[in-house]
Amino acid sequence: MDGWVWVLLAVAAAGFLGWVVWGVVAAGLRLLRQGARSAQVLGDGTERIGDAVARAQEQRASSGPTMFDDRAVLRDRVRALRTARRQRVAERRARQEPVWLSWRESTWLERRTASRRNGT
Repeated sequence: MDGWVWVLLAVAAAGFLGWVVWGVVAAGLRLLRQGARSAQVLGDGTERIGDAVARAQEQRASSGPTMFDDRAVLRDRVRALRTARRQRVAERRARQEPVWLSWRESTWLERRTASRRNGT
């Protein structure tokens, strides 16, 4: 009569063991899927980096000697570089001026409070 208790315990242990094995197998499958996804993302990143390096190699500025080049060409190149730099500085200043004005008009906390009130 007491044998049914042992049968019940054995069945419960087998069920528990099955549940644990099921969880381990499912976790292993999720791990394998995530590993495959990570490998794919890493491969895509490597490809993008390779493309960026190739583009950078194509657009590389000449670093050869310019001592014997025509001075007019060199002056034009320096003038173009300086003009481009001045243009970048002007664009940066135009972007920064509104920020500077906001610093003079109010404090950070006032701007933050107003933006939260407006919902932006």
